[in-house]
Amino acid sequence: MSILNKICSLSLNSNWQPVNVRSIGSAIVDLCSSETTGDGSCLALDIEYDLNEDGTPDFDNAKSIRPVSWNEWITLEVRDWDFAVNSPSMVIRAPTVTVAVNYNKMPVKLFRKNPNKEGVRIRDKNRCGYTGQILDRSTYSVDHIIPKSRGGTDDWTNVISCHRDINSKKGNKLNHEIGLKLLKKPSVPRPMAAFETICEEKHVTWRPFLVHNK
Repeated sequence: MSILNKICSLSLNSNWQPVNVRSIGSAIVDLCSSETTGDGSCLALDIEYDLNEDGTPDFDNAKSIRPVSWNEWITLEVRDWDFAVNSPSMVIRAPTVTVAVNYNKMPVKLFRKNPNKEGVRIRDKNRCGYTGQILDRSTYSVDHIIPKSRGGTDDWTNVISCHRDINSKKGNKLNHEIGLKLLKKPSVPRPMAAFETICEEKHVTWRPFLVHNK
């Protein structure tokens, strides 16, 4: 996949709250358009970090966060931890966090009557319902608490985020049959503000803005 198509650019509103996740290419288009029109409506965040004793960046402690325009952005150094965009004439840092300067709204996520994988993941904030472990795309799965083969249904109270290995081990058994216990009973999710639904860190520069890290 081209870096331009990679969905790993976090969009913030004017209050620096996450409102959307989009492709690097889309972020670049908005930054360039903002530069062309001169309205400064979209800026990229240049984030610098404190250093650990071994000289590596401490991604949990941002030393400075500075909004910059496209013309300045393309002059910034591409660091080891940055995604890079290559063109015939230059290599630039991929904008992984942008700010919509003139947009101060907060979209609301409404959940469908019947759960789907993405909805369950958002409701559970990427955490396994049995261990509390934060899951990534490779370890994430949805477990039917009462398996469908045992009469379980596809509703919000019968599905939970679950580590893939636990789900595989469980198979079609009931929780008590293999000693599994839920950390809390799942429920129908309430409508959520957009910043609450973005819980997977796709780049280290997102860390200061994700609610589950605070």
